[in-house]
Amino acid sequence: MSLVSIVTPTFPARQDVLLGRCVPSVGRVDWPEVEHIIVSDPNPDLRRWLAPPPQLAGPHAELRFVEIGDIWRDGVQDRSTGAVPWAVGSLMALGEYVGFLGDDDEMGEHHIRRHVEALQATGADFTVSVIEFRVRGQHYRNIGSSFNHGDLDSIGIMCRRSALRTMNWTANGEDAADYRLVRDWLARGLRGHLLGGEPTSVHNDGWAAR
Repeated sequence: MSLVSIVTPTFPARQDVLLGRCVPSVGRVDWPEVEHIIVSDPNPDLRRWLAPPPQLAGPHAELRFVEIGDIWRDGVQDRSTGAVPWAVGSLMALGEYVGFLGDDDEMGEHHIRRHVEALQATGADFTVSVIEFRVRGQHYRNIGSSFNHGDLDSIGIMCRRSALRTMNWTANGEDAADYRLVRDWLARGLRGHLLGGEPTSVHNDGWAAR
């Protein structure tokens, strides 16, 4: 089995959802080799929680935690939600395949398997799956039926690590960095594949709750 890297951006005061929902969900996936990379602004509370790393990631998932300085928060880049820490985590990824998960979101049990099997079967450079959006615990809508702006979500993206050599996450002050990543891959000739079918993971609140 190939190693899969999952990157999660977070920031201080998010420990409850990160450790109570996000991290355990990665530990429950039915894929035997996973590294979960958590990228945060300076976060001493989370550092204490994760030293030594708790057994939250599950028997097949290794948890890695890194803090980055806050100089990237320049009033422009931080408006591209999650883009900079996702880019940093992507540079740290050791897996053949790389996926993304918000710190309050939940990865479905078969999320990784469905993406990797599709990448291997189609030869695509990246895949996009359907994601269920929930607002305050209630179903809101599903998203991920196309590569269009507003119809895909960061946690529905998985790629070959080589795709990130072609284009990584960018932070230009606009939101929808996930759409820009997919758009830029397609513009550079990379091939994407839509998984379709049932949602593979759950996105909690976020922009839908604003």
